[in-house]
Amino acid sequence: MSRNELERRGENLFFSQRHGAPWESLPYWEGAVDYNGCGLVAMTMCIDILTGRELTPEDVYRMRDSAGIDQRRVCDREATSICGGDAQLRFNEMNRRLFGIESRPLERNAEAFRTALSGENTVIWASSRQTGFYDIRGNKRKVRNGHVLCFWKYDRGVFYAKDPGLTKELGNNVPYDTERLRRWLDAWDYQQFEIGLPRDKGKEKESI
Repeated sequence: MSRNELERRGENLFFSQRHGAPWESLPYWEGAVDYNGCGLVAMTMCIDILTGRELTPEDVYRMRDSAGIDQRRVCDREATSICGGDAQLRFNEMNRRLFGIESRPLERNAEAFRTALSGENTVIWASSRQTGFYDIRGNKRKVRNGHVLCFWKYDRGVFYAKDPGLTKELGNNVPYDTERLRRWLDAWDYQQFEIGLPRDKGKEKESI
């Protein structure tokens, strides 16, 4: 699939973690999806944009539940729970099998984001915390803890994000210019991943 086809598919795709969403009360990370499920909802958008599937966050939740993943606890060392780790590399086997996608390491800088969003079949699952998050009108909002966005498009100096903490009207395709993204990236130093379709094993070994 070409980059243009991916972007056409993703333009209007959006899920919120709250605001009356049917999945907002699912138990997640010692709470519920409405306040803790940004990673789950962002991952669902990554999956659907890349694969063309029409899974909802509840579909992804139930499929992971059936695979034996406990989504009600903070991610543990044995990888039997997932909260806070939706895209972590140790879940790649499950994510390939259930959803047809995989996570790959991504440097935390604007150039790495630009490169990832210029390739075919690639989006980004990325988090930050205690920094400025924005809505589509440019209003800045403070997120007290961590929050996850799906970055899915780069065009002429602007990175476009889907923010699951907002309504579709305010959170779909939020523009982050390079300076705004740089400040966002500098606020935290981990938890961001390139999400793509599975590579063949030969290419995967070469990239390690």
